[in-house]
Amino acid sequence: MTGMNGSNIQSQPFKQEELDSSVDKLLAGHPEWDEAARELIIQLHSDVQALTAENKRLRKALLAQRAKGPKMSTKLRDALYE
Repeated sequence: MTGMNGSNIQSQPFKQEELDSSVDKLLAGHPEWDEAARELIIQLHSDVQALTAENKRLRKALLAQRAKGPKMSTKLRDALYE
C-alpha cells in the first residue's frame, strides 16, 4: 500500500488482545497522566479499532468489485490477440 506521500506503508496485523493489552500497559506505565488524558487515549484506541474494521471492509469490497469487472479493456485485448 502506498501512503499519500508515495512511501510504502505496510499494515501490521495485530490481534485485538495485543492492542488492548498494550493500551492497558501504556496507561499502567504512566500513573501521572490525568483522567482526561487516559480517556483520550482510550477514545483514540477505539477510533483506531473502528477505522481498522472499516478499512478491512472497504478493501474486501474493492477486491470484490475488481473481480467482477473485465481484467483488461477490449481494445487492449484485441490488440494483443492480433
